This record gives sequence, C-alpha cells and structure tokens, in this order.
Amino acid sequence: MSRKLLHAALLSGVLGAMTPALAQTPSILPDIQLPAVPGPVLRPQNASSSTMQLINGPSGQENLYIHSWDGPTTVGSNIGDFHSGIAWRRTDVNSNVLSEDFIYIKYADDIDAVIFEDGGAYYVLAAYYYDDYNPATKGHYYDIYKFDASGLVPVSMLNPLGFSPTFGRINVDATSYGLAITWNVPGVGIYAKTAELPGAVFGPDVLLPGTANMVDPDVCIRRGGGGSGSGLDLQLAFLVDTRDVLYEYRVPFYNVLGGSSAGFVNEYITGTGGGNKYSPPRIDCPDIWSGGQRWAISLGTYNYNYSTGAVTEWVYAIVKNEDWPGVPPLYTNPTIIDLNYVSYTAAGFFIGNNPVIAYNNQQNEIVVGWITMQNTAVAPGTSQHKYVAVDIKDDGSAAPALIPGSFNMISNTPCDIMPVLAFSGQDQNSNYDGLHVAFSEYVPYAPFYNIMYKDRKWGLSTFKDAAKMETTQNLQVSPNPFHNTLSFVAPVEDNYTISLTSMDGRVVYSHKEKLTTGQRFQVNTPGLATGTYMMHIVAPENKINKMEQLVKF
Repeated sequence: MSRKLLHAALLSGVLGAMTPALAQTPSILPDIQLPAVPGPVLRPQNASSSTMQLINGPSGQENLYIHSWDGPTTVGSNIGDFHSGIAWRRTDVNSNVLSEDFIYIKYADDIDAVIFEDGGAYYVLAAYYYDDYNPATKGHYYDIYKFDASGLVPVSMLNPLGFSPTFGRINVDATSYGLAITWNVPGVGIYAKTAELPGAVFGPDVLLPGTANMVDPDVCIRRGGGGSGSGLDLQLAFLVDTRDVLYEYRVPFYNVLGGSSAGFVNEYITGTGGGNKYSPPRIDCPDIWSGGQRWAISLGTYNYNYSTGAVTEWVYAIVKNEDWPGVPPLYTNPTIIDLNYVSYTAAGFFIGNNPVIAYNNQQNEIVVGWITMQNTAVAPGTSQHKYVAVDIKDDGSAAPALIPGSFNMISNTPCDIMPVLAFSGQDQNSNYDGLHVAFSEYVPYAPFYNIMYKDRKWGLSTFKDAAKMETTQNLQVSPNPFHNTLSFVAPVEDNYTISLTSMDGRVVYSHKEKLTTGQRFQVNTPGLATGTYMMHIVAPENKINKMEQLVKF
C-alpha cells in the first residue's frame, strides 16, 4: 500500500514555482442546448453525462445520450418541485437526431446518472438526494429508466438507499460487469452498493468502516489486475469533512454485492493546508484492463478571499498506473501531474474548480476539465467562469505527463454565477470513441441558465481540430452481431494494428498490416467463442484510434 501526504509547507513550495497557463486555443465544436427549456442550476459540484453508441434500437443502430442537472430543491425555495432532471437524446449512426426531450425528477438534488445495457435493452440508473421537505422521507434514492421508441420511460422509481436528514453527495458508475452507487450520510459515513450484470439486482447497502467524518464520495468500477486481486474492484475517492484531506480506497466489488466491507483498504492519502479547500474529487478507471492497477483522480484546491476577491487555484491529477514501474523507492506510487496553478483577483463570486476526469477508450490518455475565472486568451478577464481542459499521456511507457499544447477551451462562451461541468467518463462500456460533455451557459432572461452539451472525438486535440474526425467516423466494422468473419474498409493508407479483446481482458486476436485506401481487411472468427468482444483499430499516422463493441453469436 502506497501513501503520500502533502503538507502545507510542501504545497506552498510546489505552487510558488509553477507558471500560470492560459487556454490559448478556442473550441470549434458547437455548443448544443438540451433540453430546449432553460432551467436554473443550483449545485455546481454535480452533474452527469453518459452515452451508449451503436446499440440495436427501434430504428436500427442508434446512439443514446443523457445528461442531468440540478435546480433549487431546498426548503424555502418554494419552487423546488420540478427543477432537476435528465435530458435524453436518440440519434442514428450518422448523428441525425431521432428524438430528444427531458424528464423532471421531483424533489431531486445532486442527480448522477449513467446508461447501461442489460439483456439487450438499454436503461438509465439515476441516483440522487431526495428532499420533499418531509423529515421522514428525506434521504438518498435511485431510479431505473428504460430507453424505448418513445424515449426515456420509468421502470422502478424512488428505491430508497437510506434516510438522511441532511444533504450528502451521491455518485454512480456502470460497466458491462455491473453497477455501483456510493453516497454519504453526514455524520454516519460513506455507503456503497453494487449490482451485477446481467440482472441488475442490487445487493445490500454497505457502510464502509471508518468513514463517519468523510464526505463527497465518487466511485469507479475497475476490471483488471492488481488491487485486491479479485479482478473486479470499486475504487473510491472522498474527502474528510474539513475538505482538506483526500482519501482513495478500494474494496472488492463482489464483497459489497454480498453485503460485506471486507477488503476495504486505503491506498492513497494527500492533504492541503493554509486554509486551502478541495473541490469534490472525481475518480475514473479503465472499464477493462489486463495489466496492473490503474485509476486517476482529478483534484482542485483553492483559496478565496471573499473580501478582496483574491483567488489562488491549483488543479492537478493523481494517476496510478502499475504498468509504469515508477522511480525507486516509490515505484508504483501514484504520479501527481500539475495541470494549472494561478493567482488572480476575481471580479465576481468565485465558485471553485470542480474538476472532472475521464480515460479515453484506449486507456492511453486522460482528459481533465474544470471551471475557472482566470484570464484566458479566448475569453479575457476575471469576471466570468470558463470551462477549460487538458490531456494527459498515460500509456505505461513512461511517467504520466501533461501533453503539451492540449490546454484549450471546452466552450468559448463563459458562464455567470452557476457553472456546472460533467464528463461521460466511460471508455469501453459506451462503445463510443469520444467524450460526451454537459455544462451550463448563461442566458439573459429568466431563469438565466441553459444546459448545453457537445461531443469530443478521441484523437482530436482538446475540443478542436474537427478535421481529424472524418477518418475514424468513416471506418465501420461489420457485421455486428457476427458469426464467422469480421471486416472493415481502410479509409486511408496507413500501418494498421487490429486486435480483439474478450470482456475478461484477454487479447484473442492481434495483427499488424499496411493497408491501402479502400482495401478491405477481414478477420476469420469461426473458432471464436460466442460472447462480447472489443475490436481495437489503430493507424497512427492518420490518428485513427477506434474501439468498437461486437457480439459473436
């Protein structure tokens, strides 16, 4: 078990030497509003976005998207009944919209939601804190919705996770192996709950020991080596209630499913001081990885003087990759990657960084986005909040590191007062070669906020350079489902690497070959067992990096 504690003196020494960075490159991908009806955004700490692509839907192959937002649902607001919800969208494989709309979740706060597949149907798990002003029913709940031809329809509503008189954060994750929920009951502790797929039947609520003074939990499901050695772990990140110390733990997925906290082990600690506070941490990990343990946490710390407006903010990532041996004597200790440190005077009310994080679908890069009021080349000044992002290289060949030139705008439009940002945070599970992003934007009329979305394809420089999208989009693997053969047509001449990986992480096929433009490449699969596989196609010169989920029947 590796641990590291950053004391205030170390923090001050590191930050004093760093150089502020500006987001120099504008985003050229469009911001799209969904839902069409504007709504207020109350909690900048939480939102969610999720996608599932190339599914067999009512119209044939479809892409599914959701994102959630939170409005004022606290006692005394008098407008809290219907201001939080989930926006949904169905498109064909060419991204033409088939239908889109939104649903309200009455009295919900801090909604986190994710799409999952079970038995050939597609569902949404949504978890939230429920506050209907009744002390007897306040607490954490989850809903299940199903995608059908009409959109998102309720299946199972208001399933109680536990009653809590005071608000505590809640988050979810989904992979092809299962579902996970984690939530905080202030003064009691952090809970976890899992369900195996197929079936989606949740086990008991599990209170994690020693967490009575912990808050702001996040969770990811990790399939692979290392960690507990069980092959399937929950990786959790949370803060102490003073919000100046971060903990990362693991616990075996199936122990939680059976109602046990056995194997709940602390792997990492870091702290800040001098009055600095952490934004709620976000953790992500590869859905499937055949190597050692891997996870990454985005963390922001800041100091804000309410009287003078002076702000010091630091955003960084903590990246664990056991395929990178590290430097003696720490070896596999996580790597701290400084992404941005800056001091400035805010001309408006400062919210906090609230960084979010996601692996790409090849698990060789990580993207981190956050909220800032710092001066940028695209949106000058310090009076409005802006959305920015950077990329991190993490391919196991060297220490994880910031990719030069990847510091760019997510949106060119600033947001006043209540910004919120969410990344889809799915890699292999979503069958999507990109990132689905949701965020709020200001509009100059009541209720003053729209929820926007955009999609960033992997292989793009952060939220720009749309010309790189075409070759990957034009590469289609067929048939799906398949029986004895698989094939695709090379969109450009390049040296291609093609592999097939089973859902337990085994590489069952691998081949390298130079293909010319228009050449068809075929994989013969009569000896392959029935099941679900991931095909990975890489052509480095043309920045093709495609992952597709396929079913053998």
